[in-house]
Amino acid sequence: MNYIHTLTVFRDSLVFLLQDQATDVLSPTTELQSEVNSIPCPMAYHLQSITSHLLSNLNNKSKLYKDDALRHIFLMNNIHYIVQKVENSDLIAFLGSGWMREHIRMFQSHATIYMRATWQSVLSLLRLDGDGMKTSKAVFKEKYRAFNAAFEEIYKNQTGWNVPDPQLRDDLLIQTSNCVIQAYRILCGSRSQFNREKYIKYTTDDLSKHMLDLLQGSSRSLQSSRRR
Repeated sequence: MNYIHTLTVFRDSLVFLLQDQATDVLSPTTELQSEVNSIPCPMAYHLQSITSHLLSNLNNKSKLYKDDALRHIFLMNNIHYIVQKVENSDLIAFLGSGWMREHIRMFQSHATIYMRATWQSVLSLLRLDGDGMKTSKAVFKEKYRAFNAAFEEIYKNQTGWNVPDPQLRDDLLIQTSNCVIQAYRILCGSRSQFNREKYIKYTTDDLSKHMLDLLQGSSRSLQSSRRR
């Protein structure tokens, strides 16, 4: 992205060099000029083409990850970085607001898929079928056990994953935490005829605190915190 941005420094020379190619490389749907300073379209076309190839390469690299959630974290991080580099530079004049909107939606989509891949199965463990009052002690015990094991595995793995942008990471964790904590609170607060505290390893406050450790790039484990 730094090299691509450097090309804008040589805008006048590149426009001169590329002007003879305009009729050859531009499709009927290509914008005739960018949105700022009426920059001729050939250079905008080439910069859009370069960024498209970059995104294609990133998508191919992402397939090396065996973990589907981590693959989407990788894509989210990199596309978000590209968007930030464009937004805060002269590249926005060449790529335009339509490009920006499309790629913002792109990294947001990867964030949503990450959340679904990570938490959908975990949330299913917290759901109660029918009336919580009629749920048996064995079912509650198994739900807590399965949730604890799943959460500890996610914590162990995803504290080592990294989302470098603080705002992006905070937005993702807040959205995730609100969803998971709400489901966990409903389970813990359901009325039943046995002592739930015996099986609850983590309070909702514990979970809220632990979830803030995710995506920080420093692997940790919750195993040592297990109640005896």
